[in-house]
Amino acid sequence: MTFVDEPGAGTTVRLSVVIGPVIGRNTIDTEFTPVAGTPLHALTLRMRSDLRFSYVFTRRGPTGEEEQVPDPFNPPPPFSEYPEARFSGSSVAVLPDAAPLPWLDRAEALPSPAMEPAVLTSEILGNERRVWVSMPPGDLSDESALPFVIQLDGTPHHSAPSVRDALVRAGLLRPCAVVLVDQLGMQRYQELLCDPAFSRMLADELLPWLRERLSLQGVALSQDPADVALAGESYGGLCAAWTALHHPTAFGNAILQSPSCGYHPDLTWGTGAGELLRRIPVPTLFADLLAAEPAPIRLFHDAGELEGSTTHSRWLDQVLTAKGYDTSYTEFAGGHDYAWWRGLFADALLWCFPLPAEPDAAQRGYERS
Repeated sequence: MTFVDEPGAGTTVRLSVVIGPVIGRNTIDTEFTPVAGTPLHALTLRMRSDLRFSYVFTRRGPTGEEEQVPDPFNPPPPFSEYPEARFSGSSVAVLPDAAPLPWLDRAEALPSPAMEPAVLTSEILGNERRVWVSMPPGDLSDESALPFVIQLDGTPHHSAPSVRDALVRAGLLRPCAVVLVDQLGMQRYQELLCDPAFSRMLADELLPWLRERLSLQGVALSQDPADVALAGESYGGLCAAWTALHHPTAFGNAILQSPSCGYHPDLTWGTGAGELLRRIPVPTLFADLLAAEPAPIRLFHDAGELEGSTTHSRWLDQVLTAKGYDTSYTEFAGGHDYAWWRGLFADALLWCFPLPAEPDAAQRGYERS
Protein backbone atom coordinates (compact mmCIF):
# COMPACT_ATOMS: atom_id res chain seq x y z
CA MET A 1 0.00 0.00 0.00
CA THR A 2 1.40 3.42 -0.95
CA PHE A 3 0.72 6.61 1.01
CA VAL A 4 1.37 9.98 -0.66
CA ASP A 5 1.71 13.45 0.87
CA GLU A 6 2.64 16.93 -0.35
CA PRO A 7 4.27 18.37 2.76
CA GLY A 8 6.08 21.45 1.44
CA ALA A 9 9.76 22.30 1.19
CA GLY A 10 12.02 21.26 4.05
CA THR A 11 9.35 19.10 5.72
CA THR A 12 9.66 15.38 6.42
CA VAL A 13 6.70 13.02 6.76
CA ARG A 14 6.04 9.81 8.68
CA LEU A 15 2.94 7.67 8.96
CA SER A 16 1.05 7.44 12.28
CA VAL A 17 -1.53 4.64 12.62
CA VAL A 18 -4.03 3.58 15.29
CA ILE A 19 -2.46 0.13 15.48
CA GLY A 20 0.26 -0.80 17.96
CA PRO A 21 1.16 -0.65 21.65
CA VAL A 22 0.17 3.02 22.11
CA ILE A 23 -3.55 3.67 22.64
CA GLY A 24 -3.85 6.31 19.96
CA ARG A 25 -1.48 7.01 17.10
CA ASN A 26 1.70 4.96 16.68
CA THR A 27 4.30 6.62 14.44
CA ILE A 28 6.32 4.45 12.04
CA ASP A 29 10.02 5.33 11.99
CA THR A 30 10.49 5.16 8.23
CA GLU A 31 10.17 8.56 6.55
CA PHE A 32 8.34 9.17 3.28
CA THR A 33 10.70 9.37 0.29
CA PRO A 34 10.61 12.37 -2.09
CA VAL A 35 9.27 11.48 -5.55
CA ALA A 36 11.73 12.85 -8.11
CA GLY A 37 10.45 15.72 -10.24
CA THR A 38 7.33 16.29 -8.08
CA PRO A 39 6.46 17.98 -4.76
CA LEU A 40 5.20 14.62 -3.48
CA HIS A 41 6.60 12.29 -0.84
CA ALA A 42 5.59 8.60 -0.71
CA LEU A 43 5.83 5.56 1.54
CA THR A 44 5.07 2.00 0.40
CA LEU A 45 4.40 -0.71 2.97
CA ARG A 46 3.48 -4.36 2.70
CA MET A 47 0.34 -4.76 4.80
CA ARG A 48 -2.30 -7.36 5.64
CA SER A 49 -5.08 -7.12 3.08
CA ASP A 50 -7.88 -7.37 5.69
CA LEU A 51 -6.94 -4.23 7.68
CA ARG A 52 -9.11 -1.21 8.37
CA PHE A 53 -7.40 1.55 10.37
CA SER A 54 -7.29 5.24 11.16
CA TYR A 55 -4.14 7.17 10.32
CA VAL A 56 -2.61 10.62 9.92
CA PHE A 57 0.63 12.02 8.55
CA THR A 58 3.15 13.38 11.08
CA ARG A 59 5.00 16.28 9.45
CA ARG A 60 8.19 17.75 10.89
CA GLY A 61 9.03 21.26 9.69
CA PRO A 62 12.44 22.87 9.11
CA THR A 63 12.62 24.16 12.69
CA GLY A 64 11.64 20.82 14.25
CA GLU A 65 8.00 21.55 14.98
CA GLU A 66 5.58 18.65 14.39
CA GLU A 67 1.95 18.52 13.34
CA GLN A 68 -0.37 15.64 12.60
CA VAL A 69 -2.70 16.07 9.64
CA PRO A 70 -5.14 13.79 7.80
CA ASP A 71 -4.22 12.43 4.40
CA PRO A 72 -4.94 15.28 1.93
CA PHE A 73 -5.79 12.69 -0.73
CA ASN A 74 -8.11 10.73 1.60
CA PRO A 75 -10.02 13.17 3.83
CA PRO A 76 -11.53 11.99 7.14
CA PRO A 77 -14.94 10.33 6.73
CA PRO A 78 -18.12 11.48 8.48
CA PHE A 79 -18.20 10.91 12.26
CA SER A 80 -14.42 11.31 12.57
CA GLU A 81 -14.42 14.05 15.23
CA TYR A 82 -14.02 12.84 18.83
CA PRO A 83 -13.43 14.47 22.22
CA GLU A 84 -9.92 13.00 22.37
CA ALA A 85 -7.39 14.59 20.03
CA ARG A 86 -5.36 11.37 19.76
CA PHE A 87 -8.19 9.86 17.70
CA SER A 88 -9.97 12.84 16.20
CA GLY A 89 -9.83 13.92 12.56
CA SER A 90 -8.10 10.84 11.17
CA SER A 91 -8.24 9.46 7.66
CA VAL A 92 -9.33 5.82 7.34
CA ALA A 93 -7.71 3.13 5.18
CA VAL A 94 -9.83 0.14 4.14
CA LEU A 95 -7.85 -2.61 2.42
CA PRO A 96 -9.48 -4.93 -0.15
CA ASP A 97 -10.22 -7.88 2.16
CA ALA A 98 -11.37 -5.85 5.18
CA ALA A 99 -14.70 -7.02 6.59
CA PRO A 100 -17.43 -4.70 5.27
CA LEU A 101 -19.34 -2.33 7.54
CA PRO A 102 -22.46 -1.84 5.41
CA TRP A 103 -24.53 -0.11 8.06
CA LEU A 104 -21.86 2.50 8.64
CA ASP A 105 -21.81 3.18 4.89
CA ARG A 106 -25.58 3.67 4.94
CA ALA A 107 -25.40 5.82 8.07
CA GLU A 108 -22.83 8.13 6.49
CA ALA A 109 -25.19 8.74 3.56
CA LEU A 110 -28.16 9.72 5.75
CA PRO A 111 -28.99 13.29 6.82
CA SER A 112 -28.02 14.08 10.40
CA PRO A 113 -30.81 13.05 12.79
CA ALA A 114 -32.45 15.59 15.06
CA MET A 115 -30.79 15.93 18.46
CA GLU A 116 -32.36 17.38 21.60
CA PRO A 117 -29.77 18.88 23.98
CA ALA A 118 -30.25 19.09 27.73
CA VAL A 119 -28.19 19.48 30.91
CA LEU A 120 -28.24 16.89 33.70
CA THR A 121 -27.42 18.10 37.20
CA SER A 122 -26.08 15.33 39.43
CA GLU A 123 -26.39 15.57 43.20
CA ILE A 124 -24.38 12.35 43.58
CA LEU A 125 -21.38 13.75 41.68
CA GLY A 126 -21.92 17.44 42.34
CA ASN A 127 -21.57 18.39 38.69
CA GLU A 128 -23.43 19.03 35.47
CA ARG A 129 -23.04 17.49 32.02
CA ARG A 130 -24.64 17.74 28.62
CA VAL A 131 -26.92 15.00 27.36
CA TRP A 132 -28.30 14.66 23.81
CA VAL A 133 -31.34 12.53 22.96
CA SER A 134 -32.10 11.28 19.45
CA MET A 135 -35.47 9.68 18.66
CA PRO A 136 -35.85 6.98 16.00
CA PRO A 137 -37.30 7.72 12.57
CA GLY A 138 -40.93 7.01 11.84
CA ASP A 139 -44.26 7.41 13.61
CA LEU A 140 -44.09 7.14 17.41
CA SER A 141 -47.81 7.66 17.93
CA ASP A 142 -48.47 4.18 19.35
CA GLU A 143 -48.41 3.60 23.10
CA SER A 144 -45.54 1.12 23.26
CA ALA A 145 -42.55 2.09 25.38
CA LEU A 146 -39.26 2.61 23.54
CA PRO A 147 -36.09 0.67 24.24
CA PHE A 148 -33.02 2.87 24.43
CA VAL A 149 -29.23 2.83 24.44
CA ILE A 150 -27.05 5.19 26.50
CA GLN A 151 -23.72 5.94 24.83
CA LEU A 152 -20.89 7.10 27.09
CA ASP A 153 -18.33 9.56 25.67
CA GLY A 154 -21.25 10.99 23.71
CA THR A 155 -21.11 14.03 21.46
CA PRO A 156 -23.83 15.63 19.30
CA HIS A 157 -22.01 14.32 16.20
CA HIS A 158 -21.68 10.70 17.32
CA SER A 159 -22.40 8.03 14.69
CA ALA A 160 -24.76 6.02 16.92
CA PRO A 161 -28.03 7.82 15.98
CA SER A 162 -27.34 7.56 12.25
CA VAL A 163 -26.41 3.86 12.49
CA ARG A 164 -29.64 3.32 14.44
CA ASP A 165 -31.61 5.16 11.74
CA ALA A 166 -30.14 3.01 8.96
CA LEU A 167 -31.14 -0.20 10.76
CA VAL A 168 -34.63 1.03 11.67
CA ARG A 169 -35.29 2.19 8.10
CA ALA A 170 -34.23 -1.26 6.85
CA GLY A 171 -36.78 -2.91 9.14
CA LEU A 172 -34.19 -4.84 11.14
CA LEU A 173 -34.11 -3.00 14.46
CA ARG A 174 -36.78 -2.13 16.98
CA PRO A 175 -37.18 1.66 17.04
CA CYS A 176 -35.06 2.85 19.95
CA ALA A 177 -33.88 6.12 21.41
CA VAL A 178 -30.16 6.96 21.53
CA VAL A 179 -28.89 8.94 24.52
CA LEU A 180 -25.43 10.52 24.26
CA VAL A 181 -23.79 11.37 27.59
CA ASP A 182 -20.97 13.91 27.70
CA GLN A 183 -17.79 13.18 29.65
CA LEU A 184 -16.17 16.07 31.48
CA GLY A 185 -12.66 16.25 30.08
CA MET A 186 -10.08 14.65 32.34
CA GLN A 187 -12.79 13.57 34.80
CA ARG A 188 -13.55 10.67 32.47
CA TYR A 189 -10.34 9.02 33.71
CA GLN A 190 -11.91 8.82 37.16
CA GLU A 191 -15.60 8.42 36.37
CA LEU A 192 -15.29 5.57 33.86
CA LEU A 193 -12.86 3.45 35.91
CA CYS A 194 -15.26 1.32 37.97
CA ASP A 195 -16.37 4.36 39.98
CA PRO A 196 -19.36 3.45 42.20
CA ALA A 197 -20.56 7.07 42.37
CA PHE A 198 -20.62 7.51 38.60
CA SER A 199 -22.42 4.21 38.12
CA ARG A 200 -24.99 5.20 40.74
CA MET A 201 -25.50 8.48 38.88
CA LEU A 202 -26.27 6.58 35.70
CA ALA A 203 -28.73 4.22 37.38
CA ASP A 204 -30.34 6.45 40.01
CA GLU A 205 -30.26 9.91 38.41
CA LEU A 206 -29.87 9.68 34.64
CA LEU A 207 -32.49 6.98 34.03
CA PRO A 208 -35.36 8.57 36.01
CA TRP A 209 -34.43 12.01 34.64
CA LEU A 210 -34.61 10.70 31.07
CA ARG A 211 -37.92 8.91 31.60
CA GLU A 212 -39.55 11.91 33.26
CA ARG A 213 -38.20 14.37 30.69
CA LEU A 214 -39.44 12.37 27.71
CA SER A 215 -42.78 11.51 29.32
CA LEU A 216 -43.51 15.26 29.41
CA GLN A 217 -43.04 15.17 25.63
CA GLY A 218 -45.43 12.25 25.24
CA VAL A 219 -42.71 9.61 24.79
CA ALA A 220 -42.52 6.60 27.08
CA LEU A 221 -39.15 4.95 27.66
CA SER A 222 -39.28 1.30 28.64
CA GLN A 223 -38.98 0.38 32.32
CA ASP A 224 -37.78 -3.13 31.43
CA PRO A 225 -34.01 -3.54 31.99
CA ALA A 226 -33.95 -5.84 28.94
CA ASP A 227 -34.86 -2.77 26.86
CA VAL A 228 -31.98 -0.66 28.19
CA ALA A 229 -28.39 -0.86 26.92
CA LEU A 230 -25.32 0.93 28.24
CA ALA A 231 -22.59 1.35 25.65
CA GLY A 232 -19.02 2.59 25.61
CA GLU A 233 -15.65 2.39 23.90
CA SER A 234 -12.34 1.83 25.70
CA TYR A 235 -12.77 3.15 29.28
CA GLY A 236 -16.44 3.61 28.41
CA GLY A 237 -16.71 -0.10 27.59
CA LEU A 238 -15.21 -0.97 30.98
CA CYS A 239 -17.72 1.34 32.67
CA ALA A 240 -20.64 -0.14 30.73
CA ALA A 241 -19.79 -3.69 31.81
CA TRP A 242 -19.02 -2.85 35.43
CA THR A 243 -22.11 -0.65 35.81
CA ALA A 244 -24.46 -3.27 34.32
CA LEU A 245 -22.93 -5.93 36.58
CA HIS A 246 -23.62 -3.83 39.68
CA HIS A 247 -26.96 -2.38 38.51
CA PRO A 248 -28.68 -5.22 36.59
CA THR A 249 -32.15 -3.96 37.49
CA ALA A 250 -31.34 -0.77 35.57
CA PHE A 251 -29.27 -2.01 32.61
CA GLY A 252 -30.03 -5.37 31.03
CA ASN A 253 -27.52 -4.98 28.19
CA ALA A 254 -23.94 -3.76 27.96
CA ILE A 255 -22.07 -2.91 24.76
CA LEU A 256 -18.29 -3.12 25.23
CA GLN A 257 -16.15 -1.91 22.35
CA SER A 258 -12.46 -2.57 23.02
CA PRO A 259 -13.07 -2.25 26.77
CA SER A 260 -10.11 -1.33 28.97
CA CYS A 261 -10.91 -4.38 31.07
CA GLY A 262 -7.36 -4.85 32.38
CA TYR A 263 -7.94 -1.99 34.81
CA HIS A 264 -7.11 -2.33 38.51
CA PRO A 265 -6.41 0.72 40.73
CA ASP A 266 -3.11 -0.81 41.92
CA LEU A 267 -1.87 -1.81 38.47
CA THR A 268 -0.13 0.51 36.03
CA TRP A 269 -0.62 -0.13 32.31
CA GLY A 270 1.94 -2.53 30.93
CA THR A 271 4.39 -4.73 32.79
CA GLY A 272 7.99 -4.18 33.68
CA ALA A 273 10.62 -5.07 36.24
CA GLY A 274 8.52 -3.62 39.04
CA GLU A 275 5.68 -6.02 38.30
CA LEU A 276 7.97 -9.01 38.92
CA LEU A 277 8.45 -8.01 42.55
CA ARG A 278 4.81 -8.34 43.57
CA ARG A 279 1.68 -10.29 42.81
CA ILE A 280 -0.23 -8.68 39.94
CA PRO A 281 -3.87 -8.19 41.03
CA VAL A 282 -6.79 -9.62 39.09
CA PRO A 283 -8.42 -6.75 37.14
CA THR A 284 -11.38 -5.19 38.93
CA LEU A 285 -14.07 -6.24 36.45
CA PHE A 286 -12.87 -9.86 36.39
CA ALA A 287 -12.65 -10.06 40.18
CA ASP A 288 -16.20 -8.75 40.58
CA LEU A 289 -17.56 -11.11 37.91
CA LEU A 290 -15.87 -14.11 39.52
CA ALA A 291 -17.01 -13.20 43.04
CA ALA A 292 -20.72 -12.93 42.27
CA GLU A 293 -23.51 -15.07 40.90
CA PRO A 294 -24.22 -14.28 37.23
CA ALA A 295 -26.28 -11.12 36.83
CA PRO A 296 -29.29 -11.09 34.46
CA ILE A 297 -27.49 -9.05 31.80
CA ARG A 298 -26.39 -9.63 28.20
CA LEU A 299 -23.02 -8.38 26.91
CA PHE A 300 -21.90 -7.57 23.37
CA HIS A 301 -18.10 -7.36 23.20
CA ASP A 302 -15.69 -6.57 20.36
CA ALA A 303 -11.96 -5.89 20.28
CA GLY A 304 -9.17 -5.44 17.75
CA GLU A 305 -6.76 -8.33 17.34
CA LEU A 306 -3.92 -5.80 16.88
CA GLU A 307 -4.45 -3.73 20.04
CA GLY A 308 -2.71 -4.07 23.35
CA SER A 309 -5.85 -5.01 25.29
CA THR A 310 -6.70 -8.11 23.23
CA THR A 311 -5.33 -10.51 25.85
CA HIS A 312 -7.62 -9.04 28.49
CA SER A 313 -10.59 -9.07 26.11
CA ARG A 314 -10.04 -12.78 25.42
CA TRP A 315 -9.75 -13.39 29.17
CA LEU A 316 -12.99 -11.46 29.75
CA ASP A 317 -14.79 -13.57 27.15
CA GLN A 318 -13.59 -16.75 28.85
CA VAL A 319 -14.81 -15.50 32.24
CA LEU A 320 -18.22 -14.48 30.88
CA THR A 321 -18.65 -17.76 29.00
CA ALA A 322 -17.60 -19.88 31.99
CA LYS A 323 -20.04 -18.00 34.25
CA GLY A 324 -22.87 -18.68 31.81
CA TYR A 325 -23.52 -15.15 30.59
CA ASP A 326 -25.39 -14.49 27.36
CA THR A 327 -22.51 -12.87 25.52
CA SER A 328 -21.16 -12.25 22.02
CA TYR A 329 -17.46 -11.70 21.33
CA THR A 330 -15.94 -10.57 18.03
CA GLU A 331 -12.37 -9.68 17.06
CA PHE A 332 -11.74 -7.38 14.11
CA ALA A 333 -8.64 -6.86 11.97
CA GLY A 334 -7.46 -3.58 13.46
CA GLY A 335 -6.43 -1.68 16.56
CA HIS A 336 -8.06 0.40 19.30
CA ASP A 337 -9.95 2.27 16.66
CA TYR A 338 -13.18 4.17 16.02
CA ALA A 339 -12.86 3.12 12.37
CA TRP A 340 -14.19 -0.27 13.50
CA TRP A 341 -16.27 0.69 16.53
CA ARG A 342 -18.57 3.00 14.56
CA GLY A 343 -19.60 0.24 12.16
CA LEU A 344 -19.69 -2.69 14.58
CA PHE A 345 -22.07 -0.67 16.75
CA ALA A 346 -24.72 -1.82 14.26
CA ASP A 347 -24.06 -5.43 15.24
CA ALA A 348 -24.33 -4.40 18.89
CA LEU A 349 -27.74 -2.78 18.37
CA LEU A 350 -28.97 -5.84 16.47
CA TRP A 351 -27.77 -8.00 19.36
CA CYS A 352 -29.73 -5.89 21.85
CA PHE A 353 -32.93 -4.88 20.04
CA PRO A 354 -33.53 -6.99 16.90
CA LEU A 355 -36.84 -7.22 15.11
CA PRO A 356 -37.98 -10.76 14.32
CA ALA A 357 -36.47 -11.92 11.04
CA GLU A 358 -38.69 -11.60 8.00
CA PRO A 359 -38.58 -13.84 4.91
CA ASP A 360 -37.44 -11.03 2.62
CA ALA A 361 -34.70 -9.72 4.95
CA ALA A 362 -31.93 -10.93 2.65
CA GLN A 363 -33.56 -9.21 -0.30
CA ARG A 364 -33.32 -5.88 1.55
CA GLY A 365 -29.54 -6.23 1.45
CA TYR A 366 -28.78 -7.07 5.08
CA GLU A 367 -25.23 -8.23 5.53
CA ARG A 368 -23.84 -8.82 9.00
CA SER A 369 -20.57 -6.94 9.23
